[in-house]
Amino acid sequence: MNNQQRNDLCACGSGKKYKNCCMRKDEAQAQLSKQQYDVRQVIGPKTTPYMFWKRWSAACGRNEFGLVYDMLLPGGELAEKFRTAEDFFVNLVEIGLPYEDRWTLDGLRINAGTIEFLCHRADSNDRNADIVCSLMTIKMTELGFRVEKIEKCVCNPKDGGKVNFDLFERKSLYGAYLAKLATGWTRPDLTDESTRFVPPAD
Repeated sequence: MNNQQRNDLCACGSGKKYKNCCMRKDEAQAQLSKQQYDVRQVIGPKTTPYMFWKRWSAACGRNEFGLVYDMLLPGGELAEKFRTAEDFFVNLVEIGLPYEDRWTLDGLRINAGTIEFLCHRADSNDRNADIVCSLMTIKMTELGFRVEKIEKCVCNPKDGGKVNFDLFERKSLYGAYLAKLATGWTRPDLTDESTRFVPPAD
């Protein structure tokens, strides 16, 4: 059992404090050793995209990051960047995993075996605060869906920012509609006097 305290010199001999050296690695090993499920028990070829999101979210909510790591696409961007479950765990803050307890799922796009989940997280109750947005791409494999990559961006409501796929350079009808509104365009059926409803006279 590791009895090192956060501010002790790390036992590895690096000369650094434990919290700045091996603490996260040791935490990762302890957390990953608690994994209860094999990914094949959780995700299969018949798992729908929405159920994948629910099971991904459940694993994140239970801090089962070994299982979450096993949901990554082998050879995908995330799996290539973080080659081990331990490395993945240590860098969780950088990755910023989206899941339903903290994030709102705003949209889902399906295109030939690739699914994109668009979601956002508001970091405070301040309506002018930045909104962290995420786009999670999953791909179908013979074992079921796996996460290829997670992209992040920040939008600010004061700049007219709306959570939509165009934030990630994925063109969408909603994004085109917002861009049109920004030019001052209004729907004719809402401004044309000839189409306005007039109640009948008594």
